[in-house]
Amino acid sequence: MKILIGLLLRFVLTITLIQSPLISSVNAEMISTADALSNMSRVETETNVTHFLGREDVKNQFIKLGISPEEASSRLASLSDTELNSIAMEIEQNKAGGAVYGILSVVLIVILIIYFAKRI
Repeated sequence: MKILIGLLLRFVLTITLIQSPLISSVNAEMISTADALSNMSRVETETNVTHFLGREDVKNQFIKLGISPEEASSRLASLSDTELNSIAMEIEQNKAGGAVYGILSVVLIVILIIYFAKRI
């Protein structure tokens, strides 16, 4: 029995040593916000932006600007992937600093572009 276990152990070690050069190494590095957001699906990105638009301070700012939260949400659905990713990137970059007005201005500009584009 000991001989069988010894042979099995040698066999496993031999196979492991033979395979080790074939195994590639793994690199880990930091990625930018843009790279992270580009890998997100549209549904995930839209969920993140919708969550941001659902905040009370954001709703209040939209109301001050004359845009109902429902209107903002409906216009969000009509954004292209590029526009949606741009807004999501602004939200992620400004999240720590709390620059709500900068984000709202970007969202407002995109909404106005869509509004005027549909009128043409």
